[in-house]
Amino acid sequence: MIQMNPCRSVRKRGRFALALTTVMTAVAAPWFASGALAGALLLVSPGAVGAEKSVRSRAQPASSYKFEDLTITRQVAADGKPNSGFVSYYRLNRALPFAPRGKFEGEEEGGPRLFAAYLSVDHVHEEGLTETMGDDTSRHCYIETIEVNAHEHQPRISELVSVSLVIHGRAVINTRTRARTRKMGRSVRKPNGVLLLQTDLPYEKTFGCLKMSS
Repeated sequence: MIQMNPCRSVRKRGRFALALTTVMTAVAAPWFASGALAGALLLVSPGAVGAEKSVRSRAQPASSYKFEDLTITRQVAADGKPNSGFVSYYRLNRALPFAPRGKFEGEEEGGPRLFAAYLSVDHVHEEGLTETMGDDTSRHCYIETIEVNAHEHQPRISELVSVSLVIHGRAVINTRTRARTRKMGRSVRKPNGVLLLQTDLPYEKTFGCLKMSS
Protein backbone atom coordinates (compact mmCIF):
# COMPACT_ATOMS: atom_id res chain seq x y z
CA MET A 1 0.00 0.00 0.00
CA ILE A 2 1.33 3.40 -1.04
CA GLN A 3 1.14 6.12 1.58
CA MET A 4 0.97 9.80 0.48
CA ASN A 5 2.90 12.46 2.29
CA PRO A 6 0.34 14.74 4.04
CA CYS A 7 2.62 17.76 3.72
CA ARG A 8 2.87 17.41 -0.07
CA SER A 9 -0.97 17.17 -0.32
CA VAL A 10 -1.44 20.37 1.66
CA ARG A 11 1.16 22.19 -0.47
CA LYS A 12 -0.64 21.10 -3.68
CA ARG A 13 -4.01 22.40 -2.44
CA GLY A 14 -2.39 25.66 -1.41
CA ARG A 15 -0.79 26.15 -4.85
CA PHE A 16 -4.14 25.39 -6.54
CA ALA A 17 -6.05 27.91 -4.40
CA LEU A 18 -3.40 30.56 -5.04
CA ALA A 19 -3.58 30.03 -8.79
CA LEU A 20 -7.39 30.19 -8.79
CA THR A 21 -7.34 33.45 -6.81
CA THR A 22 -4.85 34.97 -9.23
CA VAL A 23 -7.00 34.10 -12.25
CA MET A 24 -10.19 35.53 -10.67
CA THR A 25 -8.40 38.74 -9.68
CA ALA A 26 -7.07 39.23 -13.21
CA VAL A 27 -10.54 38.78 -14.71
CA ALA A 28 -12.35 41.05 -12.26
CA ALA A 29 -9.79 43.86 -12.12
CA PRO A 30 -10.92 45.69 -15.30
CA TRP A 31 -14.55 45.57 -14.09
CA PHE A 32 -13.74 47.16 -10.75
CA ALA A 33 -11.48 49.75 -12.40
CA SER A 34 -14.26 50.95 -14.71
CA GLY A 35 -17.02 50.71 -12.12
CA ALA A 36 -19.04 48.47 -14.43
CA LEU A 37 -19.22 45.60 -11.96
CA ALA A 38 -20.39 47.88 -9.20
CA GLY A 39 -23.02 49.32 -11.57
CA ALA A 40 -24.19 45.85 -12.54
CA LEU A 41 -24.54 44.85 -8.91
CA LEU A 42 -26.50 48.03 -8.18
CA LEU A 43 -28.92 47.45 -11.03
CA VAL A 44 -29.86 43.99 -9.89
CA SER A 45 -30.00 44.85 -6.21
CA PRO A 46 -33.60 44.44 -4.96
CA GLY A 47 -33.03 47.05 -2.27
CA ALA A 48 -31.94 49.67 -4.79
CA VAL A 49 -34.94 49.01 -7.01
CA GLY A 50 -37.28 49.30 -4.04
CA ALA A 51 -35.72 52.58 -2.98
CA GLU A 52 -36.07 54.01 -6.50
CA LYS A 53 -39.76 53.05 -6.59
CA SER A 54 -40.27 54.67 -3.20
CA VAL A 55 -38.76 57.96 -4.39
CA ARG A 56 -40.96 57.96 -7.49
CA SER A 57 -44.10 57.30 -5.42
CA ARG A 58 -43.35 60.30 -3.19
CA ALA A 59 -42.86 62.68 -6.13
CA GLN A 60 -45.75 65.13 -6.57
CA PRO A 61 -46.75 66.47 -10.00
CA ALA A 62 -46.46 70.19 -10.57
CA SER A 63 -49.68 72.13 -10.05
CA SER A 64 -51.56 73.19 -13.19
CA TYR A 65 -53.13 76.11 -11.32
CA LYS A 66 -51.64 79.59 -11.10
CA PHE A 67 -52.78 83.03 -10.04
CA GLU A 68 -53.32 85.42 -12.93
CA ASP A 69 -54.36 88.15 -10.47
CA LEU A 70 -54.44 88.19 -6.67
CA THR A 71 -55.38 90.91 -4.19
CA ILE A 72 -55.86 90.37 -0.45
CA THR A 73 -57.74 93.29 1.10
CA ARG A 74 -58.81 94.56 4.50
CA GLN A 75 -61.75 96.88 4.75
CA VAL A 76 -61.05 100.13 6.61
CA ALA A 77 -63.75 101.60 8.84
CA ALA A 78 -64.71 105.27 9.03
CA ASP A 79 -62.29 105.79 11.90
CA GLY A 80 -59.41 104.64 9.70
CA LYS A 81 -58.93 101.30 11.45
CA PRO A 82 -59.11 98.06 9.43
CA ASN A 83 -62.03 95.75 10.15
CA SER A 84 -61.37 92.14 11.18
CA GLY A 85 -60.88 89.60 8.42
CA PHE A 86 -59.97 89.60 4.74
CA VAL A 87 -61.73 89.93 1.42
CA SER A 88 -59.72 88.14 -1.26
CA TYR A 89 -60.03 88.72 -4.99
CA TYR A 90 -58.26 86.44 -7.44
CA ARG A 91 -58.28 85.18 -11.01
CA LEU A 92 -56.96 81.77 -12.04
CA ASN A 93 -55.83 80.22 -15.29
CA ARG A 94 -58.55 77.56 -15.01
CA ALA A 95 -61.81 76.91 -13.21
CA LEU A 96 -62.07 75.57 -9.67
CA PRO A 97 -63.75 72.18 -9.16
CA PHE A 98 -67.12 71.87 -7.44
CA ALA A 99 -67.59 70.05 -4.15
CA PRO A 100 -70.01 67.09 -3.94
CA ARG A 101 -73.54 67.99 -2.97
CA GLY A 102 -74.08 67.92 0.80
CA LYS A 103 -70.42 68.31 1.72
CA PHE A 104 -70.99 71.57 3.62
CA GLU A 105 -73.54 72.18 6.35
CA GLY A 106 -76.15 74.76 5.52
CA GLU A 107 -75.94 74.17 1.77
CA GLU A 108 -79.27 74.98 0.18
CA GLU A 109 -80.89 72.11 -1.68
CA GLY A 110 -81.01 73.04 -5.34
CA GLY A 111 -78.94 76.14 -4.64
CA PRO A 112 -75.68 77.17 -6.29
CA ARG A 113 -72.84 74.68 -6.27
CA LEU A 114 -70.08 75.24 -3.75
CA PHE A 115 -66.40 74.89 -4.62
CA ALA A 116 -64.00 72.26 -3.31
CA ALA A 117 -61.41 74.98 -2.78
CA TYR A 118 -60.53 77.87 -0.51
CA LEU A 119 -57.83 80.43 0.15
CA SER A 120 -55.73 80.27 3.29
CA VAL A 121 -54.40 83.67 4.37
CA ASP A 122 -51.73 83.48 7.05
CA HIS A 123 -53.08 79.98 7.85
CA VAL A 124 -56.62 81.31 8.42
CA HIS A 125 -59.40 79.99 6.20
CA GLU A 126 -63.08 79.13 5.95
CA GLU A 127 -64.38 76.46 3.61
CA GLY A 128 -67.42 76.80 1.39
CA LEU A 129 -67.26 80.61 1.03
CA THR A 130 -65.60 80.91 -2.37
CA GLU A 131 -67.84 82.62 -4.94
CA THR A 132 -67.50 83.58 -8.57
CA MET A 133 -66.98 87.25 -9.40
CA GLY A 134 -68.25 89.08 -12.45
CA ASP A 135 -70.29 87.68 -15.32
CA ASP A 136 -67.51 86.44 -17.59
CA THR A 137 -67.06 82.85 -16.42
CA SER A 138 -64.24 82.27 -18.92
CA ARG A 139 -62.02 84.56 -16.84
CA HIS A 140 -62.22 82.32 -13.72
CA CYS A 141 -62.61 85.20 -11.24
CA TYR A 142 -63.36 84.49 -7.58
CA ILE A 143 -64.02 86.35 -4.34
CA GLU A 144 -63.77 85.02 -0.80
CA THR A 145 -64.46 86.61 2.57
CA ILE A 146 -62.62 85.27 5.60
CA GLU A 147 -63.84 86.21 9.05
CA VAL A 148 -61.15 86.57 11.70
CA ASN A 149 -61.70 87.06 15.42
CA ALA A 150 -60.60 90.44 16.65
CA HIS A 151 -58.15 88.94 19.18
CA GLU A 152 -56.33 86.90 16.51
CA HIS A 153 -53.26 88.19 14.71
CA GLN A 154 -54.18 90.28 11.70
CA PRO A 155 -51.55 91.82 9.44
CA ARG A 156 -51.37 95.55 8.93
CA ILE A 157 -52.11 97.18 5.59
CA SER A 158 -49.12 96.65 3.23
CA GLU A 159 -47.76 93.83 5.42
CA LEU A 160 -46.77 90.59 3.68
CA VAL A 161 -49.16 87.67 4.10
CA SER A 162 -48.83 84.01 3.12
CA VAL A 163 -51.51 82.82 0.71
CA SER A 164 -52.31 79.23 -0.28
CA LEU A 165 -54.90 77.94 -2.72
CA VAL A 166 -56.20 74.64 -1.33
CA ILE A 167 -58.14 72.24 -3.58
CA HIS A 168 -59.56 68.97 -2.28
CA GLY A 169 -57.50 69.44 0.88
CA ARG A 170 -54.16 69.91 -0.90
CA ALA A 171 -52.31 73.22 -1.33
CA VAL A 172 -51.68 73.67 -5.06
CA ILE A 173 -50.31 77.23 -4.92
CA ASN A 174 -48.25 78.90 -2.20
CA THR A 175 -47.26 82.54 -2.51
CA ARG A 176 -46.87 85.80 -0.60
CA THR A 177 -48.41 89.19 -1.24
CA ARG A 178 -49.19 92.39 0.64
CA ALA A 179 -52.50 93.16 2.29
CA ARG A 180 -54.21 96.14 0.65
CA THR A 181 -56.97 98.55 1.59
CA ARG A 182 -60.23 97.37 0.07
CA LYS A 183 -61.65 99.59 -2.65
CA MET A 184 -65.42 99.88 -2.54
CA GLY A 185 -67.62 100.36 -5.58
CA ARG A 186 -70.70 102.54 -5.46
CA SER A 187 -74.22 101.18 -5.32
CA VAL A 188 -76.54 102.36 -8.09
CA ARG A 189 -80.32 102.54 -7.96
CA LYS A 190 -81.99 101.48 -11.21
CA PRO A 191 -85.00 103.32 -12.70
CA ASN A 192 -87.28 100.57 -11.40
CA GLY A 193 -86.10 101.29 -7.86
CA VAL A 194 -83.88 98.21 -7.46
CA LEU A 195 -80.59 98.95 -5.70
CA LEU A 196 -77.66 97.49 -7.62
CA LEU A 197 -74.74 96.73 -5.33
CA GLN A 198 -71.42 97.29 -7.07
CA THR A 199 -69.19 96.75 -4.06
CA ASP A 200 -66.68 94.62 -5.97
CA LEU A 201 -66.81 96.56 -9.24
CA PRO A 202 -63.24 97.97 -8.96
CA TYR A 203 -61.81 94.45 -8.93
CA GLU A 204 -64.22 93.08 -11.52
CA LYS A 205 -63.01 95.79 -13.89
CA THR A 206 -59.33 95.48 -13.00
CA PHE A 207 -59.33 91.69 -13.42
CA GLY A 208 -61.44 91.85 -16.59
CA CYS A 209 -64.23 89.73 -15.12
CA LEU A 210 -67.06 91.56 -16.92
CA LYS A 211 -68.31 90.78 -20.41
CA MET A 212 -69.07 94.45 -20.98
CA SER A 213 -67.53 97.40 -19.19
CA SER A 214 -69.96 98.86 -16.64
